[in-house]
Amino acid sequence: MLYVKKEHVKELEIPFKKLTELAGQIIRNADIPEKFDVTVLCDAFYLCPAVINACKERKWTYIGVSKSNRWLTVNSVKHKIGKYGRNILNKTYKWYSIKGLRKTSGYKLAQRIGTMNKLGTVKVVFSKRRNDKTVVALVTNNTRLSMKKVVSRYLKRWAIEVMIKEQKQHLGLGDYRVWRYRAIVRHLCLVDSAYACLTHVGIDNQRAKGDKNDTKDMLSLPPISQLKTHMHQIVWNQEVQNVIKVSHDKKVIRRLEKLLAA
Repeated sequence: MLYVKKEHVKELEIPFKKLTELAGQIIRNADIPEKFDVTVLCDAFYLCPAVINACKERKWTYIGVSKSNRWLTVNSVKHKIGKYGRNILNKTYKWYSIKGLRKTSGYKLAQRIGTMNKLGTVKVVFSKRRNDKTVVALVTNNTRLSMKKVVSRYLKRWAIEVMIKEQKQHLGLGDYRVWRYRAIVRHLCLVDSAYACLTHVGIDNQRAKGDKNDTKDMLSLPPISQLKTHMHQIVWNQEVQNVIKVSHDKKVIRRLEKLLAA
């Protein structure tokens, strides 16, 4: 049973919006300077007019996965993307070596420029990873992007998925128990701040060990669970040092110093 207080009712009376409409609103309201080269990554659910039109308004590049049953018109001929992609990859393809989150893999790639309903002119990059039967169709409005760049940019989406998973498992991303919209936003900001803080702890720890990460394209940090333990130790050491500074009991000081050395 849910219990809502009277003062919450007014704030809860928000017009219903679909997730796709909310995503478009977030893109329009995102406070990102124009000098940044922004690419919006989305799955098949968000490859829709609400999101795409918002990207066009901001003049941002988007890259999204298309469902296999969508239509692509090339040279006035309509094709089902799923079947068309398999045929194109069998006839005209090139192998590329592309770096992902952890390793480099071989990808069979081909591309076509055409039009899609409610999306307009797009480039579709058909991709199939080595030793994998699945063909993925990546749709983008930036027709000047090379096939390799389209795939390499979309592969960064996996890092975002990993971040969200770690935030849910270790930082309580989905554990909020508040009603107010502002409180929910604050909770999300606190979780992101905690994640950023732990990331800096991991980077500082690498630098302390002499690993400057100069030759690596991606950071390879310990799991969030380990970083949390390390962060707890840092806070504990700082608090013990603060107690030692203000304490005048020599026995207490010696005991605390032993705990620090342990």
